[in-house]
Amino acid sequence: MTAEPIRIRQATMGDYDALVALFDELDEFHRLAWQDVFRRFDGPARTRGQIEQWLAGPGSTVLVAEIDREVVGLAVLLTRSPSAFAGAVPLKVIELDNLVVHSSLRSQGVGRRLIEAIVDWSRGQGASHVGVAVHAFNRGARRFHERAGFAPSIDRLMLAV
Repeated sequence: MTAEPIRIRQATMGDYDALVALFDELDEFHRLAWQDVFRRFDGPARTRGQIEQWLAGPGSTVLVAEIDREVVGLAVLLTRSPSAFAGAVPLKVIELDNLVVHSSLRSQGVGRRLIEAIVDWSRGQGASHVGVAVHAFNRGARRFHERAGFAPSIDRLMLAV
């Protein structure tokens, strides 16, 4: 565990540079793992407008983890529309679109604290579930989410043509 307490709060636009740095770390990991699918951004990892939209949206937010006033992790949360399939129970699901912890602080409780805050925020939104998609190559993320209580729901397969 880190020596300093981990504080979780909603991001502000004042966090923009720290958020972009964390997204850059995440995106580089994805690019290196799957070069046929992921490429470098032309500009910042996420635009100011995109982050403003997440923060302003009634069903979305960005949470940040801080240690000693430094942003060391983030979580992007988006409300997913209920399935239009008549045979599906209309669940309110919050999608954990991205979760990033600075590489130097992994396995020190930052991600676990973010998950606790994600669950609290999602309950406050009236959600019944939190969903997350994890790429097959990211075994560490899958193990982390399963230890946090996430269970497999669907496997999406791709065929290159």
